[in-house]
Amino acid sequence: MVAVNGMYLAYLFQVLIALSGIYAYVTGQIGEAFTATFMFALSIVPYAVAARESIRFPWFVYFLISLALWFHVAGYVQGFYVDLYPYYDKVAHLVSGITIALLGFLGVVYLDRHWRMRLTPLFIAGFTIIFGLALGAVWEMYEFLVDMFFWGSLAGPMQNSLADTMLDMIFVLVGSLIVAMVALSYFRSHRVDEVGDSLEELGT
Repeated sequence: MVAVNGMYLAYLFQVLIALSGIYAYVTGQIGEAFTATFMFALSIVPYAVAARESIRFPWFVYFLISLALWFHVAGYVQGFYVDLYPYYDKVAHLVSGITIALLGFLGVVYLDRHWRMRLTPLFIAGFTIIFGLALGAVWEMYEFLVDMFFWGSLAGPMQNSLADTMLDMIFVLVGSLIVAMVALSYFRSHRVDEVGDSLEELGT
């Protein structure tokens, strides 16, 4: 019952992303409409991966992905990045950091199980942090390119200053560290392959 209710939360934020995209298009925010469409497509990726690999992620993975993507879409379309600056922006990057790091954690554990790499908990935690930071850096480069070629969004530039960009990365790092520390705590009483087992059991 908890899993089902949790999935409804994931579906809710996917719908909100789609509605934001429609609103952006109707109001002439073409760049934001494109971003919303791209974010909605990204929100479907975990379902496709789960179907392809015959697994199902825990409900909170789908929820966090949809929530993180909605944060960014709403920030641009509704102007929250400007109206609630800098707090909204930092919370969005914190949630994104947690989400990305969690995906990196599940991904490396899954590969460890199927490739029999026998990775240590410390390595997995380190990879989780690096993965979160790497994807965070890719997002910052995306913002930079949008500002360079499209002069930002209608709400203003996506990157306000070097300090703003560095704070974004710091909040992504904090989110990644949270996931890594939770993972290390989990591995104190569980084996690494138990995570992979649980993913496959969910898919049966």
